[in-house]
Amino acid sequence: MSNDCCDSFGGRISITVDGDRMTPSEGDITIDPTNIVVTGIANQDGSAAYTSKPKLYGAEINFRNGCGILWDEKLRKCKIDVTIVEEDNSRTHIFTGARFTGEPRLNLSSGEITGVKIEGPQYQKLNS
Repeated sequence: MSNDCCDSFGGRISITVDGDRMTPSEGDITIDPTNIVVTGIANQDGSAAYTSKPKLYGAEINFRNGCGILWDEKLRKCKIDVTIVEEDNSRTHIFTGARFTGEPRLNLSSGEITGVKIEGPQYQKLNS
């Protein structure tokens, strides 16, 4: 596949957490690619002012429970390395020293786990 896939999205996605493969569901994966939040505010005289504050990089992912994920163990682990590969689009997203956050919820009808996010201080996007 050509490495010029900047205008292509979707397709097959694989996720590994500390070398173990996890299965994403058919839901969306949303990445927070920046570690800063900028907010615009108006001063009393109507002029503009801006504030910024740091935040963690993140990825919101719905997983398929499959044979069962031990979420108590996943949430207690203090640091994880996560690799998300867009296989059809030649892009890789790497989170280093991250952690699972949120409140996992299991849908018994579909086996889908929602309410989980990966958040951490380091993120890198690679184009193959």
